[in-house]
Amino acid sequence: MVPIFLKLQRLAIIALCGFAAVSPSLAQQWPDKPIRLIVPAPAGGISDAVARLLAEQLRVNLGQTVLVDNKPGGSAVVAERALMSAPADGYTWMVGPSSVLTDIPLTVKTPYDVLKTFTYVAEASSMVHVLVANASFPPSNVNQVLDYAKRNPKSVSVANLSVGTRSNLLGEMLRERSGNDMLVVPYKGSAPAMVDLMGNQVQLTFEVVSNVVPFVKGGKLKALAVASSTRSQHLPNVPSFGELGLSDFVLPHASVGVFVLSSTPKAVVDRIQGEMSKVVRSDKYRAALVAQGMDFPQEASLDQLRQTLALTSTHNQEIIKRLQLKISPE
Repeated sequence: MVPIFLKLQRLAIIALCGFAAVSPSLAQQWPDKPIRLIVPAPAGGISDAVARLLAEQLRVNLGQTVLVDNKPGGSAVVAERALMSAPADGYTWMVGPSSVLTDIPLTVKTPYDVLKTFTYVAEASSMVHVLVANASFPPSNVNQVLDYAKRNPKSVSVANLSVGTRSNLLGEMLRERSGNDMLVVPYKGSAPAMVDLMGNQVQLTFEVVSNVVPFVKGGKLKALAVASSTRSQHLPNVPSFGELGLSDFVLPHASVGVFVLSSTPKAVVDRIQGEMSKVVRSDKYRAALVAQGMDFPQEASLDQLRQTLALTSTHNQEIIKRLQLKISPE
């Protein structure tokens, strides 16, 4: 008679073999139900805009319902927790800025390891920031802004779009450059900050180019300088910080893209990355990016994405240490 523990052992081996056999087929069947795109920002910002463009294209390509679910707050922590509460099966993604893994973990302390919990699967749009001012704000260039702030201490406010974001870092750098004569005002996202900026409740902010182009062209905002080494194709008459000799305001590559739980099966991650590649290469999607003032994403493998994120994190960590930014609890 075969001992009971041997029988159980055989059954376990059979079960594992069976699971291994069906796992690839499950990945091939993906997706066979709706996909949810969690956005760590309110409607109206670049992450929301990118998520809606992705949803539209993915619905066509996959023949499935794709839902956009905005969960702003907590410097992406609210959205991260929503993703963590979902199964790691590839049906729930987060669409947000790469700063979720490069900048925010350096300034927001969470009880979970962000870098181990989430994987950045693919870029959906490159992201370039520009310093913009209320149209009635007297200064018309960066040097005038700094001079005005020194002559009128604590009278100039810079909107800060969530702790640890690129907008936050650039705003704090501008405050430092002014001799700490500016005020940094926190906001939960781009949309409410833009409302107050145009209402002159705050005078300045660093915002993604795509979010400000219509307002700059409409005369409601003034674009002063692009946080890049070169000018933006969408704001060709606006100088870059690089050409102004302010190279410390030229931060490494940033993007908006797709995150999934790191425990998601590799076969499913590969499928997601493959579908994202189809989307970002399509003429319709690229035309939609251009129409909304966005820049094309970089296509990269998971290893290349990790290298880019690591380099960006190291660079920005030095800025955070120099500015002595406080670590905030979630």
